[in-house]
Order: sequence, then C-alpha cells, then structure tokens
Amino acid sequence: MSVTNVILPKLGLTMDEGRLVAWHKKEGDRVEKGEVLFEVETDKANMEIEASTSGIVRRILLPADASAPVATVIALIADTADEPLPADAPAGIAAESPLTRNGSPAPSKDVTPPPTRARLSLAETPPPPAGASVDGSDRVRSSPAARKRAQELGVDINGVRGTGPGGRVGLEDVEAAAASVSTSSASPSAAVGEKREPISRMRRAVGEAMTRSVRDAPQFSIARDVDMTAANAKRKAAGVSYTDVIVAAAATALRAHPRLRSRFDGDAVVVSEKIDVGLAVALEAGLIVPVLRDADRKALGTLRDEREALETAVRSGRARAEAFGGAAITVSNLGTFGVDRFTAIVNPPEASILAVGRVADRVIAVNGAPAVRPVVSLTLTVDHRVADGADAARYLADVAKGLET
Repeated sequence: MSVTNVILPKLGLTMDEGRLVAWHKKEGDRVEKGEVLFEVETDKANMEIEASTSGIVRRILLPADASAPVATVIALIADTADEPLPADAPAGIAAESPLTRNGSPAPSKDVTPPPTRARLSLAETPPPPAGASVDGSDRVRSSPAARKRAQELGVDINGVRGTGPGGRVGLEDVEAAAASVSTSSASPSAAVGEKREPISRMRRAVGEAMTRSVRDAPQFSIARDVDMTAANAKRKAAGVSYTDVIVAAAATALRAHPRLRSRFDGDAVVVSEKIDVGLAVALEAGLIVPVLRDADRKALGTLRDEREALETAVRSGRARAEAFGGAAITVSNLGTFGVDRFTAIVNPPEASILAVGRVADRVIAVNGAPAVRPVVSLTLTVDHRVADGADAARYLADVAKGLET
C-alpha cells in the first residue's frame, strides 16, 4: 500500500504558478488513472489534468480558486480509504494565501511525476445545458475563477453570456462583460471620447512576454521574397493551406541549423534535438501559441489535421497541456489578413520567429524575362545571443529552397 503525492504540474517553460480552478473529485472519492482529477488555469488556457494513479482521494490540500507555485503538493491519493497517512503528510493550503516556493512542501521520493496530458473533454458527467446550475444553486454555470473575477470587477455573473462548453462562463466572458459595461458608462479616469477597458489575463501575459523579449533579447530581422509556384502546386495536391507548407519548410530546414533551434539560458545555449514548431493563433482575448510536435517528420496532410485540431482546441479554451511550450521556432502568418510583410517579436524562450506575409501575384524576373508568379515575403527575427546574421540567412535560404523546389 502507498500514498501518492499529487503536485501542481508545470505547463510550459514560463509557468511558475497556477490557479486551481476546480476539483473534479472530492475527498473520499475513488479516482482512476487517466480520469480528470482537477482543472488548472494558466495564462494560456484552462487545462484539465488527469490522475496519474488510481486510488482514493484522501486529502485535498489546495482548494479551488487558490494559486500555488508549480510542483506544490496539492492532494494525496492512497490505495485504500482507511490507510494511515504519513505523519509528515503536507498540511492544507489556504485559498487566500498564495504560497511562496520556499513555503511549499518538499517533494518526497514517491512524488507523482507531473501529469503530462490534460483531457480535451470534461469529466464523465455530461455538462448541464447553457444557463443551468452547477451545484443546484441558481447560479449560471461558471468556473470559480470567473466568479471571483466577476466579484473583483463588480459584474453580475448571472447576466454574463458564457461562451464555454455548455454555455459555461469563463474568465474572458467576465472580462468582456466588464469591458462592455465600461464602454457604456463613463469612467472617472477616462477623458471625454475615450473608453477604459480592463486588461484580460491573456493580454497581460502577452504584454509581459513581449516586453521581456524586447528588453532582454537583442533581436535582428532579415527578409526575402519567395516564389511560391512549386509550393502552391504541393499545397493543392495535398489539400492543405499555405501555412501548412510554410510550417513544413521551416521545420525541415531546421534540421541543418542547430543554432536556429537553440535558446539562450543564462550562461549556456541550449540546443533542441526535437523540431517542434509553434503556431501563432490570434484570439479575441490575445495571442496564443500551440505547438506542432515533430513537424519536420510529418506529411502535409498530417500537419494540416494537427493544426486544425490545435486551432479548434485553443479557440474553445480546451487545449491539452502538451499543446504548449518547447517550440524551436514560431510561425506567424498574417497573410490571411492581407498583410504583405511584417516583423514579429521573438516568443521567449524561443530564439526565432518567422513572419509570413500575403501570397500574391507579382511580376518578377524569370530567366531574364518578366513573369507573373505567386510570391510571399518571409521575415525571420532572431535572438542575436544564439545566432548571427549569416546563420539566419543560410537558414532562410533553405526555407526558401524547400518552398521553391
């Protein structure tokens, strides 16, 4: 018989703390390995975390709506309901007292590894219909974090329209409602003709990450135009988008350019052997970057299917935990918005980002004669601490070669 510590997982390299949104089990309940145990809110999305072992939930240490550093022990699972707990078992954590890392219990040798997968679906119990009560009260279906945020912003959550599964009200819904109220009523601090909108959690995270990137990483950008005639033929044959063929070319070219799949880490440069590619996805609340794993080894059709699944997951706020973090490079495509070319900011801790403009017919010289060809402008921005201009130029040339042949 044994007791397993359940810890708050680290869901991405930049995550230091997470808010526990809800427990899907209570003390005394049996949980099976792979079953959703709890839900965590990060700056990216709400993520459902599965139990990594089967047993009885003997003690819940971190209540819903409380925050704690990653690796904090938040629950104990035992084999049986009456098995004695260790004398040194961690104590509970107060909801209104976020922990410091030094105050967290030290993981024991039988600490459960952080769950590496969160489920796309909700718990086995079907969600109630839109507007229905969660727990038998007359409240709308909403997360604890959303209810707390509604209190902070003075928003009546009963009047908020939920956009989550089953009409569930989430943080973004509350903040959108608050913004709407702010717009319709003059703010004491806003001048005439202005409106004051609260910053969403995701918008704040994007701002902090980009500020840190510009402040800490010296960056430079290079660009080149690419003839997309051959890429267009591949795209049509495979039934995929321009984004898919560009992601494939960017990933394949990275094999020969270790500096471009590196990241700066204090006194060292860390080179990744895996070639995962982040994809910038614009949401109403901000920017999010899910990751296509092993993008250099997948067929175009597979990349398309995975990209579409990731986009659907992040837009619904139900992306899996492993969908984020660890990318070697990010691809940001604004061509679908009619942008011809632009420069993107590196998404830390990555060291490069590829900005993709619109594919449009242009007159170019082909074998000494003018010709009309589909052309795209690619702009590569690189952290100068890990690579120089020549490194970036050679890599971008290989990306272009992959698209033009």
